[in-house]
Amino acid sequence: MSSRGLQPAIVLVADRTLSADYKVLFEGIFATMQTTNCPGPLMRHFVSPPVRTDAAGRARIAPLGLRRVESALLAAGVAGPDDVVCATPESLPRLLGPWTRIVGVSSSDFLGRGMSNTTTHSFWGGRLYSEYWLAGMMEKIRRAKARHGFSVLAGGAGAWQLAADPDRARELGFDCVFEGHFEQEGPPLAAGALAGKPLPAHVRASSTACEQIRPIVGPSVMGTIELSRGCGKGCRFCTAGLHKMSHLPKDLILADLAANVAGGRSCIVSSSEDFFRYGGTGPHVNFEALRGLLESMRAMKGLGFMQIDHANVSSVLQFEKEQLREINRLLQWERPSEYLWVNLGIESANGKLVQANGPGKIMPFGAEDWESMVKQAAAALEESGFFPVFSVILGLPGETPEDVHRTRQLVEWLSRRRSVIFPIFHEPIDAQARGRGEAFGVGRMRQDHLDLYTACYEINFRRVPSLYWDNQRAGGVGLAKRLAVQLLGRAEVRAWRKNFARTRKKLKA
Repeated sequence: MSSRGLQPAIVLVADRTLSADYKVLFEGIFATMQTTNCPGPLMRHFVSPPVRTDAAGRARIAPLGLRRVESALLAAGVAGPDDVVCATPESLPRLLGPWTRIVGVSSSDFLGRGMSNTTTHSFWGGRLYSEYWLAGMMEKIRRAKARHGFSVLAGGAGAWQLAADPDRARELGFDCVFEGHFEQEGPPLAAGALAGKPLPAHVRASSTACEQIRPIVGPSVMGTIELSRGCGKGCRFCTAGLHKMSHLPKDLILADLAANVAGGRSCIVSSSEDFFRYGGTGPHVNFEALRGLLESMRAMKGLGFMQIDHANVSSVLQFEKEQLREINRLLQWERPSEYLWVNLGIESANGKLVQANGPGKIMPFGAEDWESMVKQAAAALEESGFFPVFSVILGLPGETPEDVHRTRQLVEWLSRRRSVIFPIFHEPIDAQARGRGEAFGVGRMRQDHLDLYTACYEINFRRVPSLYWDNQRAGGVGLAKRLAVQLLGRAEVRAWRKNFARTRKKLKA
């Protein structure tokens, strides 16, 4: 570091909805779905509180994806600790200069086309903050690029959107769109760019690169750690389905956990497309491997609360109820949660429709049993102490009015269980599918779609406030903020109902 401060050759930054100091996963999910109808100051300082930096401009916490890129570059010898820096959008001006060679930008939703986000946007209008803030940040990066001549690389979970729209990628200022995991193809690419080689316009990583992963060197946003990569179920609306699931070694997971604890993170989020399949092969689970991992994690000091994100109905049903109860027990740390939630995709009550859009989703079971499988999984999770957060997809290719009716009946059955259900609009990740008009939105809704949608949200209006409160409490969020979030939530419920009423009038017109 020179007397003029840090002068990194590689600067890594994420869009502002990812680069925020969320305490629990539900806060992050809520924030990334907001549009510009939410006032900017409220969004920037309360909903998405800024990440602090050190005196040099390094982010004290960074999204896990950036931490992975950082550790891969360091391990490969492409850059030293002062040559690659995880920044915040706010700290970019003091880090970019004539010394900069590469700026890596990560986003889960570059163009606002993520399924959950487009669903919210359809009802609320405005611009999604993920896209709006990203566009503003890229304008600043383009100006700095014009002065200093560095290359700009896009990556992260939303990179597929830019790959499908290369013209928009160029307009935003990206020289290269990198799809997939960075560890294998990424370091040689960065080394070439540092040596003056031009970046290709598009790179698609060939694997999950689990063998090349190295421990993170600093804490991640929300204390996120990876358990597995890929999924292999083949769902056509999810990029993870393109790669078979690979599991990170236990020692690597524990090293990432230790890095977060050392950085002051006591609340952790486990990242996997199917938490219950850790250690398993193909569609099959491995209870002993999962239990062994959780026992080792639970033994680490300084941890209060871990949240799990995604799982699969077919994986849950491979466990005995006693095994599920044991997993739940191992997930109760210093601050136990009464709403230990896990997200499971139902998509539709019609198993054949689900199978047509996700060939491996129901394996190793049969499509004809799907509806009863969902009910069995809901009951098993509830009786084992979990809180299921289900999702259904409206507008799947091949969907019929009968499918919507059956899904509505299933939702009514689930409403009597301890769960919530989030409806989302189908948004294909394939450019050709988008060209065929397979994206779904309010403009394509029928009355039965709206009835299904509102039925789901009426359940959520009753139960999400308690879920949110419990998670924030376990995550160490102060009483004042928890109360403020509850008040904000009541205002959102009223606004949602007004949006539903307006949409209902339009459908009847």
